[in-house]
Amino acid sequence: MSTAAFARRFLPADVVASLVRLKKRWNRARVSRLPSLSEFGFENILVNDLGLLPGEVVYIHSSVDQLNLGFPFYRILPLIQNVLGPDGTILFPTYPNRSPVSSYDYLKQGHVFDVRRTPSFTGLLTELARRHRNAVRSLHPTKSVCAIGPLAHALTATHQQSPYPYDQCSPYYKLVDYDARIIGVGVHTTYLSFVYCIDDALKENSPVQTYYPEIFAAKCINYQGTEEIVETYAHDMDRVVHDIPSFIKRHIPEDTCADLTIDGMKFFRAKANALFETMLNLAGQGVTVYPKSVYKDLTAK
Repeated sequence: MSTAAFARRFLPADVVASLVRLKKRWNRARVSRLPSLSEFGFENILVNDLGLLPGEVVYIHSSVDQLNLGFPFYRILPLIQNVLGPDGTILFPTYPNRSPVSSYDYLKQGHVFDVRRTPSFTGLLTELARRHRNAVRSLHPTKSVCAIGPLAHALTATHQQSPYPYDQCSPYYKLVDYDARIIGVGVHTTYLSFVYCIDDALKENSPVQTYYPEIFAAKCINYQGTEEIVETYAHDMDRVVHDIPSFIKRHIPEDTCADLTIDGMKFFRAKANALFETMLNLAGQGVTVYPKSVYKDLTAK
């Protein structure tokens, strides 16, 4: 169990909230002392450090609070679009549940997900992207993704067709098909959601059973404004325990995936296709992002 999960389970809610506020204040103070990042400097990082190329498909994890920006945060999206050009497509996670509420708890509470109106709680930049006039969002009650660009519809159209939120119907898995790049802006690989594609590719053959056994039938409102039931599994956060940065450093070649720290600010880059193939091969050898303590008992009948 992670430290955060332990705290949420065993400490009073007001104590947890106080600790979260304290951590945020400390982070803001640390970031404010870092060198200011200009628009030119940011574009230079996108091209020379993260390796973005015109016309690519790029999935972005972000935390604006962890960047000491010398320009308005809302300029980040057009700067990325400028690098990718008109043929590039950008994707962002747009999860509707606000931390510390898990996807499982969110589904148990019976929320109705409206693909057009339900806000994203995976960071300020993701909500800005969700509101973009050309954004297309996948119809999934907990693991929704929004995309902007010519491949937006192709990447998001089938997310609701499987109860496994990261399998071949999902935008995450399709990153492999489109030879996409995954980057972190203000974050390391700590929350690299793409790793769950390995679990969903293997399904019952995965070494770790990461989902609760029940399938939720969640009410969603689609782009036509009508109700649609989407079935999905939800992660068991007591089993989804991992240290992804350590796993990446230990098992993944740097040209496939690497964390970067530039002027004290966090970034990462990954090639979806190569990362998927490498992690899938490792999983076949029993090596995953999860500790052995949460592996299935393969001898059980």
